[in-house]
Amino acid sequence: MNADLLHLLRKSKTMTISTLGNGTWTTKVFYAMDRGFIFFVEKGASTLRNIQSNPEISFAIDNDRLEMFVQGKGRVEILGEPADYERERGILLYKVPEDTMFMRSGHVLIARLIPEEIRVTDMRMEMKRFSEPVVLEEMREKRHPLFNSMRVWSFQQSAVAYLIGTFLAARIDMTYFALGLVALLLAHGSFNIFSGYFDYRSGNDSILSMTSSRVFVDRLLSGRIVLYFASAILGVAVAIGIFLSLEVTKIIPFVAIGVTAGFLYSLPKIGLKKFALGDLAVFVTWGVGIFLGAFTLQGGIISLPIVLIAASIALLTVSILHGNNWRDINDDRKAGVRTVANIVGEEGSKFYYYSLIWVPYVLVVVAYFLANYLYPLLAVLITVPFALKLSKIASNKRSIKKPLLDMLTARATLYFGVVALGAIIVAQYATGSIHFLL
Repeated sequence: MNADLLHLLRKSKTMTISTLGNGTWTTKVFYAMDRGFIFFVEKGASTLRNIQSNPEISFAIDNDRLEMFVQGKGRVEILGEPADYERERGILLYKVPEDTMFMRSGHVLIARLIPEEIRVTDMRMEMKRFSEPVVLEEMREKRHPLFNSMRVWSFQQSAVAYLIGTFLAARIDMTYFALGLVALLLAHGSFNIFSGYFDYRSGNDSILSMTSSRVFVDRLLSGRIVLYFASAILGVAVAIGIFLSLEVTKIIPFVAIGVTAGFLYSLPKIGLKKFALGDLAVFVTWGVGIFLGAFTLQGGIISLPIVLIAASIALLTVSILHGNNWRDINDDRKAGVRTVANIVGEEGSKFYYYSLIWVPYVLVVVAYFLANYLYPLLAVLITVPFALKLSKIASNKRSIKKPLLDMLTARATLYFGVVALGAIIVAQYATGSIHFLL
C-alpha cells in the first residue's frame, strides 16, 4: 500500500463511519489498525443496531487536515467483549488510551472494519484522486510491543532535564553527552518495563488502567521475554554509567541516586511507591540524578540558583505522576498502594497539584534574581497560559479532560522544558559562550 497513506492511517486516531440500517447514522470513533480498523462500539446504540442490520458501512479519515484524506467502504464484524480480545484491545488502547474511559463503563464491544475499497484524495501539491488496493497484512500499527513496554513517550521528561542540565554547563564534551544520553534513555526504558511488570503482578495495573503499557495486561508478549530485554538494556546503561563515573568521578553520587531510586520505585512489597514515596523518588531522580548529574558531567559547578532550576524541573515531573495518581486514587487504595494523592484526598490533591505546576515558575524567577546569567530561563513565563488551562481542568470535577490530566500535564511540561532549552541555546550562541568538545 502507498507509504504516505499508511503513515496517515497510523498517525490518525479517529475516523467517521456511516451506517445504514434502521436509519442512516454517522458517528466518529477512535481506531487502531490490525488487519483493518478496530474500534469500540457502544452497546444498545444506533450505530451497533445499524451495523447488525447492515454491516456494510462507509468511512472517512482526514487527521483534521485537508492535505490528504481517505474515504472508503467495508464490512464490520462485531468481535465481542473487550475482555475476550486481549491482543486487539491492547493494540487499540495503546494507541488511544482515552478509549479506556469508554471501556470502563462496560457498555462497549470491540469491532473490526475490513475495508473493501479505499479512495484517496491527495491535495498536498496538486489535486490527485486515486483508488488504493487493500492489503490487510500491511494495515497494522508500526510499533512493536517491546517498544510499547518501554513507554517511550515518557522519555521526553528525562531528555529535557538532561539537555537543560547539559547546556547550562555551556562547555559540552560531545562523547560524554552522547554516552550519557544513551545510558539515561536505556535506564529509563528498563525501569518503565520493570515498573509495568510489578504493577501488573501486584494487581495495580489491570485492563482498565489508562497508563498501562498494555504489554503485560493484554499479554502482547511473554513476560519473560520482556524482562530479559529490560535486564539487557539496563546492563548496557549501567556499563556506560560505570565508564562515565570512572572518567568523571564527580558524577558517581548522581548516577547512584538515579539508579537506586529508579530500581526501588516499584519493587513489590518494599517499593517506594507503595509507601507514598513515589513522588519523592521522582523528584530526586529528575532533579538530582538527571539534571544535576548532566550538569556535573559537563563540568558545571552546582550553586543555589542551579539547584532551584533543578527543583523546578523535578516538580513539573512530579506533577505528571500526581496527575496519574490523583485519577487512580480508588484503584491504588484497592491495590494497597499508598500515594500522596490517596493520603491527602481529593481536595488536598487539587492544591498539591496547583503547587507542583506553579512553584516552578516562582523558582525560575528567584534563580534569575540570584544569578542574572540565567535570564534566558525567564522565557518559560510564556507557557503560563498552559498552567492556567491545567488549573481550570484540575478544579473542575466534571471536566471530561480530568482523567487525562497526567497526559495533558506531560504535554505542558514539555513546552516548559523546550522553551527553556531553546532560550538557553539561543542566548549562548548569541554571546558565544557555548563550547563543544569533540
